[in-house]
Amino acid sequence: MKNPPTDEDLMDAVRDGSEDAYGTLFERYRAPLYGFALRMTRQGETADDVFQETFLRVHRARSTWSHHDGTFRSWLYRIAVNTIRDRARAAARRPELLGDEWEPAHRSAPDDRIALERALAALPENLRDAFLLGAVVGLDHNEVAAVLGVTPDNARARISRGRARLRELLEVS
Repeated sequence: MKNPPTDEDLMDAVRDGSEDAYGTLFERYRAPLYGFALRMTRQGETADDVFQETFLRVHRARSTWSHHDGTFRSWLYRIAVNTIRDRARAAARRPELLGDEWEPAHRSAPDDRIALERALAALPENLRDAFLLGAVVGLDHNEVAAVLGVTPDNARARISRGRARLRELLEVS
């Protein structure tokens, strides 16, 4: 039985013009990338926009894709982080772009979920980004480093400090 194509194989096919491969990557990352964007932005509509914009950027940059830059997953999440940062800068210039929509991803324990979301929001951006990419998305330290443009040791330290600070914040609330 043949193994399914890797993300990198699919992205190579996208670079060569395959819309089917693009659709497969889109579906493969629909839930995890949307979940990441939701945790980062805490706004459902914004997370959806970030997801869509990230995949538009992937399609636009398909000719620049290279295995030499790391895994597809780290490249995708680097694009997503940059998209979120670009939107935040634009919103800071035009405050009317900020919405007040917020909806927790899980409703099983609303108080715990709200406390967690508030604690995540209270983390400094560099710790929150590293923690979410490493602990939630599941990128390894090298991939987190590639996404954030830091060394693997720095990525490991940020994830660890983010986790410790999150524990402190959750103990207080």
